[in-house]
Amino acid sequence: MLPSPTPAAPATIDTELAARLQTVVDGSLERIPAPGLSVAIRLPSGETWTGVSGLASLQPEEPMTTDTVFAVASISKTFLTALVLQLSDEGVLTLDDRLADFLPDFPRARRITLRQLLAHTSGVFNYFEHPRYADEVFRDRTRRWTFDEILGFVAAPYCAPGDCFHYSNTNFVLLGRVAEEATGSPLHREIRERFLDPLGLEHTVFQPDEATPRRAAHGHLGYAGGFLDHTGRSRAIPHLSAVTVAWAAGSMASTPRDLSRWADALYGGEVLSAEATAEMMAYRPLDEYGLGMRTRVFLDRRAVGHLGGIRGFENAMWYFPGSGVTIVLSANRGIFNTDRTMRLLVRALFDQ
Repeated sequence: MLPSPTPAAPATIDTELAARLQTVVDGSLERIPAPGLSVAIRLPSGETWTGVSGLASLQPEEPMTTDTVFAVASISKTFLTALVLQLSDEGVLTLDDRLADFLPDFPRARRITLRQLLAHTSGVFNYFEHPRYADEVFRDRTRRWTFDEILGFVAAPYCAPGDCFHYSNTNFVLLGRVAEEATGSPLHREIRERFLDPLGLEHTVFQPDEATPRRAAHGHLGYAGGFLDHTGRSRAIPHLSAVTVAWAAGSMASTPRDLSRWADALYGGEVLSAEATAEMMAYRPLDEYGLGMRTRVFLDRRAVGHLGGIRGFENAMWYFPGSGVTIVLSANRGIFNTDRTMRLLVRALFDQ
């Protein structure tokens, strides 16, 4: 017996489908719960549906809009990954170059490759896991962290380079400095000139080197009595300390619509050579990670992309290679699993 074919992507998002998708968005806002939720779905034709629900800010009360910007956290890694792979395409560096070629003083730099940093197989300690991290980063929301101060949180390695997988934000902070050394240019400028401006990502910024758009959501954490706003009067989201300590690993801000365009371009082969794109997306089944990207299955449909969580925000950006559809969701409430909402969106989109 032949298997049932996977339903193709809809040719367009008609009124009936849009209503089903909006019902998922509204229902998810209550189920999570979150102050606000924003979703963008991009079809292979480029048609993009956006749906929002709730509030971008509770005090003062501001409605969520399709232009509301979110802190996208580790989705920032996909931009840095694209930059490193472009530099490899251009012959400026290779993925098998040693970290010592750029940062010779970092421990074991002669044994760590750029490929291992991208794949989280370097064994380098994740500075987010340092026992003093939370107290020091969130004590003063206005603090601006330096590269050397970030590395001060790096403790003993998990394993020898290449011997284990352990997700580590430190890998991408190191890659950010590698990219600057290789190009002689600030990281935010390379990302803007190579990706943001050419693709028309008008609501995407590298904080705090670029000004955060004024129409930005506040980040919240949920408590029994409601939600606690972690952004307050900060212009950077969620705030300056969280942004600068994350830097190349997670400082960017964007909208679901912009990220849907980005994922379509990156995973659809518009940004990198065919060889680099394939290498990036060649994930390891054991840990479901490739080079700067994750993979996951939603209702039997394989997706590639990344998640992003930072103080008061959660994001999911998934591209479905089998159909060419991209789904992005962002919420201004932190610490919840986005997978259930993603499954509901996938069901509403494909099971017609």
